[in-house]
Amino acid sequence: METIISTIAPIFFLILIGFLSVRFSFVPQEIIPSLSRFVLYLALPALIFIKLSNMALHEVLQFDYIAVYAAGGLGTFSITVLLSWRLLKSDLVDAGVRGVGATMSNSAFIGFPIVLQFFDHSLTQAFVMSLMVENIILFPLCLIFIETMLGKSESHDKNLFRVVLKRISTNPLLITLAAVLLFSLFELSLPSFMSKGFDLLAAGASSAALIVIGGSLVGVTIKGQWAPILLVAFGKLVLFPVIVALCLILTPNMSDELKTAVVIFASVSMFSSYPIVCGEYGARSFCASTLLITTVLSFFSLSILLHFFV
Repeated sequence: METIISTIAPIFFLILIGFLSVRFSFVPQEIIPSLSRFVLYLALPALIFIKLSNMALHEVLQFDYIAVYAAGGLGTFSITVLLSWRLLKSDLVDAGVRGVGATMSNSAFIGFPIVLQFFDHSLTQAFVMSLMVENIILFPLCLIFIETMLGKSESHDKNLFRVVLKRISTNPLLITLAAVLLFSLFELSLPSFMSKGFDLLAAGASSAALIVIGGSLVGVTIKGQWAPILLVAFGKLVLFPVIVALCLILTPNMSDELKTAVVIFASVSMFSSYPIVCGEYGARSFCASTLLITTVLSFFSLSILLHFFV
């Protein structure tokens, strides 16, 4: 239990500090989007590059991990949509929005800091593979489903394709991954002063990310029906990791550390931009409420989960 508390407590303590800092105006709420961009465009890319650029290509990408995480995400999305549609009698657009919340993990701002705390060494390749699956497979398919259910015209479908392609091609973390693969393939290396500079930049990634999460929760109120909110929370915190754990039975050759990491990434709350992304479908208040509830509940679900890994 002491190991679990020492892993989870610092994560949520920094989230609490971020919340209180913005709530009592020690940090202006207007700065949170800029701090988020610092993490996504500078600190996390520097961390990924430093950790992975000297690794062999086969160590960075492992098909078993990618397949398990993708299968878990697609299974979770499908089941959540089906339950929302048939059990809660929602239309398929709302069901798709709920499926997104159950499927898209907050790997960058919560998952990776937990992995850093839990393991003696950072499993950066697990983080990168999770990001690849989320941004290249899960998120585009979720958006395509929602847009299809809206019955948009062919011209809008082309716009959707451009939106998805732009998101993938301009994602700083995926661009960093491409640079890492290039450096690994051609056995390149950075000058010493650049490596040390990236080390300094990477040091602030995890703490800044958690402050962003806490600050972004300020002002969120619980609005909407409890049944769909709890369905999404259940899908994100229970269903996704359970499906991933079942898929791991088919991958006996995957290392125990990667197995633990993939379950952790599947178990964290949804990505912090959930209300922004799905607000375009008229569900901003529902998504914000669900994000708040799921983030709070994840403290307890992650504590229970890590108990089995200690």
